[in-house]
Formats: sequence, structure tokens, C-alpha cells
Amino acid sequence: MSINYHQTSIMVKMDTPDIPDSVGADIGVTLSQYNLEKYADVVENLHIGDHIRFNATLIALGDQHHLHHLRAFGIEKIDGHMDVHAHTHSGGRYKLKLAQNETELAKHD
Repeated sequence: MSINYHQTSIMVKMDTPDIPDSVGADIGVTLSQYNLEKYADVVENLHIGDHIRFNATLIALGDQHHLHHLRAFGIEKIDGHMDVHAHTHSGGRYKLKLAQNETELAKHD
């Protein structure tokens, strides 16, 4: 996977969890280098548990081993905070479900 395609990832815990009583992230939101630079002030000032609003395209639905993967084209911090566990996961790092054709997706950034 190209580092320019997914420059950063933000793990998101939904206000209504995807899986009831789960403690980990529900979705993984990635930003390209271009969008990371565009929204750098927002991303650099995010803290664990901050509420955010984002505009994204669904890249792939997750499964029992992968998070749902969305590619963000806009992000903003909004009022609110949620108590979440810092970097909670089991069996290693979070894994995002990857797109079948990442080269084609990179053309639309």
C-alpha cells in the first residue's frame, strides 16, 4: 500500500457502537497526504474521545478481523467528548479492510 494513499488513519468509536458492548474502534478513517495537509490543523488538535464530523467514501466493509474502512475527504472537530479506552485492540494492531483497486481510488483524491 502506498504511503501517499493512506498517510494517516484515525480510529473511530461510534456513538452507537457497531458491535454492542465493544470497547475498540468501530471504523478506520484514512486520509491521503493531500487531505492530511489540508486538514492538518484539525487532525493535529484531536484528542482521544473528541467528537468529529467527516465526509468520507466507504472503501470496504469490515469483517470479524478488519474494521470498516472509510477514506475521508473532509474532517472537523465538533462539540462533545466520549470516554474511550486508548488504543484498545486484541491480537495486534487494528486492521483495515483494503479496497480491491487502490490505484483507481487514488485517482479521485
